[in-house]
Amino acid sequence: MFKLLKKSLALLFIISISFDVFAGDLVCKTKNGALYIDYTASTHPGDIISIKLTAKQAARGSVPCSVSSAKASIVRVGNTKSPASGDCYALKSRSGTYLCLLPVDSMLKPGDFNLKISGIFDGTEFAKEFPVSILNKDFLSETIELNASNTAIKTNTSEKRMAQIEKLNKILFSANPDAQYAAGNFKPPVTSTRRTAFYGDRRVYAYSNGKSSTSVHYGHDYGVPTGTVVSACADGKVVMAEDRISTGWSVVIEHMPGLYSLYYHMSKLEVEEGQSVKQGERLGLSGATGLATGPHLHWEVRLLGVAIDPDYFLTNSLY
Repeated sequence: MFKLLKKSLALLFIISISFDVFAGDLVCKTKNGALYIDYTASTHPGDIISIKLTAKQAARGSVPCSVSSAKASIVRVGNTKSPASGDCYALKSRSGTYLCLLPVDSMLKPGDFNLKISGIFDGTEFAKEFPVSILNKDFLSETIELNASNTAIKTNTSEKRMAQIEKLNKILFSANPDAQYAAGNFKPPVTSTRRTAFYGDRRVYAYSNGKSSTSVHYGHDYGVPTGTVVSACADGKVVMAEDRISTGWSVVIEHMPGLYSLYYHMSKLEVEEGQSVKQGERLGLSGATGLATGPHLHWEVRLLGVAIDPDYFLTNSLY
């Protein structure tokens, strides 16, 4: 558990997650059928924009129509650079349905955006834009004082640590369309509700040598004692289970294309890479390994490499 020496806001707070959805807008129409879109039209930094495309035949007995390719991106009105983009993939569990989940970075400034969607449906190219609003959200600020040992970890630039970072990023920035394991809502990885740090916290690390650095906290820290059971938040496949310099004994689970959950600073692992896990299945025990000032579990969720608020999936279904 991190010793949080300075906070600009109260430690305990509740953030309500709310969003609007536009449903059933027409994207493309051919003689054989039509393509419709449902998408998140209003959300907050740290949450996601969910895009669902549904293909419907014009009439019974008509030629089946489908999406051969589709890409979605969000672009701020008046700009061309996209903060997030991804490919739509066919859902195995729902015929004629295609999904794309886009992350909204916690550092993204609120404002008006457009959702751009393009691709090929029933052999016909399409390209349309829909309005999206990113709403304001406040985050905590904190200063964490590190002792000499943790300062050494935080400032470690060794080949070994750089290789570990590269390996993890290679996983987190990959999106396998066949990796469809989870559905519904996530569940917390521990039974305790006590949190000592939150997603999106703006951090200053005060080093033992008098220097400092700034960063953003990518997940939630649960203040639990060493030996607390840690469970999978949803069905998935273990794609990493190893000891890392920064995060200690760590587990990474793939849930959907480009969607991963991460569990850090554990004292014991009870799963191995390549293993399939079910929601609630034991992954190991919490601890204080790696860069940690005390026992805690760091729980994180990444979408297409971007850290998003894990709480989003506690109250919102994947699709």
